[in-house]
Amino acid sequence: MEYNAKCPLCGNEFSVESDIKDAVCPKCGQTVSAMQAVKYYESFSENSTEKKFAYGEDYHRVNFLLDQIKDFIADGNYDAAKLKIDEALNITDTDYRVYMAMVAVCTKNYTDLTDETHKQYIEKAISVADSDGKKDIAATYRNYYDKTKLSKEELEQFTEEEVELKKDRVEKSFKSLIPEYMAKEKRNKILLILFPIFMAVGIVISIPFAILGSHVWVVFIGLALIIGGYLIFRIWYTSREAVSAFNAILDLYDVLDGVDLPPDCSKRIYDYMYKVYLRFVDNDPIVGINRDVTKLIDYTISLNNDEINEFIYNNKYLSENIPSESYE
Repeated sequence: MEYNAKCPLCGNEFSVESDIKDAVCPKCGQTVSAMQAVKYYESFSENSTEKKFAYGEDYHRVNFLLDQIKDFIADGNYDAAKLKIDEALNITDTDYRVYMAMVAVCTKNYTDLTDETHKQYIEKAISVADSDGKKDIAATYRNYYDKTKLSKEELEQFTEEEVELKKDRVEKSFKSLIPEYMAKEKRNKILLILFPIFMAVGIVISIPFAILGSHVWVVFIGLALIIGGYLIFRIWYTSREAVSAFNAILDLYDVLDGVDLPPDCSKRIYDYMYKVYLRFVDNDPIVGINRDVTKLIDYTISLNNDEINEFIYNNKYLSENIPSESYE
């Protein structure tokens, strides 16, 4: 059996078989969900005039907003996430992902087990989702739902176990990188010796011949050595910053290990630390590492623990990445 469908990317109308999951639009050649394409087509029928479906540029806009919402929620910026959700709902009221984002906001990213306001959004998400969407909702929501059914004692035990798992993950992850960063530290000592030698030799052999105007090839060799020295300097400087950041995070972990914090706070700190670890694994530029370190420090300082804050303010690298408002 065939159904009329409409591509959510380009708006082209075509037909799809009832037993297929995905369909290829004959106009733009993109693979789309067959169920979603059918819903887009139905949105233009007389019986569906009150529903708002996103397609074409609106479809891409909703996806872009969802990416922004995800980042805001991960950072704990729920007010900003809510504004983006409202913007998405003005475009479409038939995308279950938008409602699930609202569930995440209401429950503080599935950490507030006492929240009741999210239930209207989970119901709305289920009502507009197709079969695959319902599976996604179940996978996302099940763990949170199960925790709401735990007794106070069971929840405390679950939380403690969760903290230990996150802590163990962070510890093992950073330990796995220690040999690599020890090697970088040794290599940096060699680079620190090489770059001034390259530049000095380049200057010494190029300037005299440049003045005399003879043996131009020697001048080019000298310039190549100067450039090489500069590149070695840049490698040394970048690597030194990364090593400094890595060592500072290791030291911060040790400090946190000796401090008694509420489980929810510890979980969030270890989540931030794991994001920093992923930056190191990907060999991201120091700017990217600093961005996640700043988020980690901002939250950690907000806990107002004297021992932790004293360490952060006295650590050269960490203190340089304290958000400016934290000084006020």
